[in-house]
Amino acid sequence: MLPDNVLLEIFHFYKDQDVHFFRFDDTWRWTTLTQVCRRWRDIVFGSPRRLDLQLLCTSKTPTSKSLDIWPPFPIVVSLPPSVPEVDEDGVENLIAALECRGRTSGINIHDIRGPVLKKLVTVLHEPFPILTYFSLRSADESVPALPEKFLGGFAPRLQSFALSGIPFPSFPKFILSFTHIIALYLLEIPSSGYVSPEGMATCLVTLPNLKCLSIGFRSPSSRPLRSRPPHFTRAALPALWFLSFSGVSEYFEDFVARIDTPRLAWLRLVFFMDLIFDIPRLRNFIDHAEGLKPFNQAVIGFSDRTIKIVFGSPLRERPLFELEIKCERPDWQLSSMTQIFSQQLPLLSLVEQLKICRSPSGLEWKDDPDMDSSQWLELFRLFVAAQSLHVSEGLVSHVARALQDLTGQMAMEVLPLLRTLLLEGLQSSGPVHEAIKSFATARQLSHQPVVIQRWE
Repeated sequence: MLPDNVLLEIFHFYKDQDVHFFRFDDTWRWTTLTQVCRRWRDIVFGSPRRLDLQLLCTSKTPTSKSLDIWPPFPIVVSLPPSVPEVDEDGVENLIAALECRGRTSGINIHDIRGPVLKKLVTVLHEPFPILTYFSLRSADESVPALPEKFLGGFAPRLQSFALSGIPFPSFPKFILSFTHIIALYLLEIPSSGYVSPEGMATCLVTLPNLKCLSIGFRSPSSRPLRSRPPHFTRAALPALWFLSFSGVSEYFEDFVARIDTPRLAWLRLVFFMDLIFDIPRLRNFIDHAEGLKPFNQAVIGFSDRTIKIVFGSPLRERPLFELEIKCERPDWQLSSMTQIFSQQLPLLSLVEQLKICRSPSGLEWKDDPDMDSSQWLELFRLFVAAQSLHVSEGLVSHVARALQDLTGQMAMEVLPLLRTLLLEGLQSSGPVHEAIKSFATARQLSHQPVVIQRWE
C-alpha cells in the first residue's frame, strides 16, 4: 500500500543502517530487497545512485560468469581478512574483477601474500577512472614493493588510500597525481619503504582536502638523519582534523616541524621505547591546533606491553589527544611517560580529573624489584591542577605506597589541588588502608584535606 517514493526512502534508511555496522566489504545487502517481489526489484534497480548499488567480487566470486547476471553497477573487489590462502581459482577471480577497471569503484584486500600480490600488480598498473577507495594490507615480509606507476598514475576520483605492511618507496611521487585524497593511511611501513619526514611533508602539501592522516612504521629502525636544515618551508594541511603517528619520536619531531594543521581536532601518537625522548615541538604543535583544546580529563592505562594516556573533555565524545609508548618494563613505562610530559607541562595544567587503570592482562607489579614508589610521585607531580584521582584495583597498592611517602611539606608539593581520591576495592583495614590514612592525615595537617572514597 505504500507509494514508491516512500518505499525508496525506507530502502535508503535500511542502507544507512546496514552500512553503519562495520563490515569489511563496505557494501550493503541490497540484493535481499530485490528478492522480495518484482515491484521492490524495480524500485531498487530504478535508483542505483541513490541507493549506491555496487557488486561485491571476492576470491570466491566467479566474476567472469556472474557479472552478466546483474546490470553494469560499480564493482567492489574484496579479499576479507582471515581468509585461507587464495588458490589459483581465487587469484583468477580477483584478476577478472580488477580487469573491469572502468567499473571498479573500491578495492579492499587484506592478508595478501607476496606471490599473489605479484600477480595482482600486473593488473593494477593501469588507470582506474572511477576508483574511490583503495586498501591493500599484508603481514608477509616478502611482499614486493609497489611500482611508481601504480594504478597507472590515474584515479581521479580516489578519496581514500590505505597501505599496510607493503613497501612503496616511490610514494611521494605517486601521490602527486591524486590531489583529491581525503583519507590516507600508511601503516606498518617496512624499512624498505621508508620515506623521510621532509619527503612526506613535501608530498602532502599537494593534498588540500586531506582530513585523515595515519603514518606508522613497523620497527624503530626507521629513523631520520639527525642533521636538520636550518630553514624549510612548512606544508599547510588546511583540512586535516585527524592525525595518527606510530614510530620513533625523532621522526615525529621532524615531521610536525614541517606542517601546519590549524583544524586538527584529534591527535594519536604511538612511540617506540627510547632511552631519551626529546620532543619539544609537540607542545608548540598542540598549541597551534585550537581543536585540541581544552582537555581537562586524563586517563593513564597500563598493559603488559604499553603505557597510554588519553586526554579528553566532557564536551567531546571522542579523545582529543592520545599518546602511547611501547614498553614492557613497568618502571620504564612510568619514567618514559614522566620524561615526555615534563617537557609538556602546559598541556597538563588544565587536567582536573585523572584516572589510572590497568588492563585485565596487565603486568603484575607486586614483586617487581625495579619499581620505586618515587616514580609514581614524579608522575603525579606533573598534574598540578588535578582535583580528583581515580585508581583501579590492580594499582591501588602501588599508588598507596607512593602517597604514604608524602609527609610534611611534600604532602602539598604533589597533587596540590587534590580534593577527592577514589580507590577501587579499598578495604576498611590492612596495609593499603593504613598507607592511605597516613596520606590523608598529612593533607589534613596541611589544611588541604582529601576525601577518600571507594570507587565502585
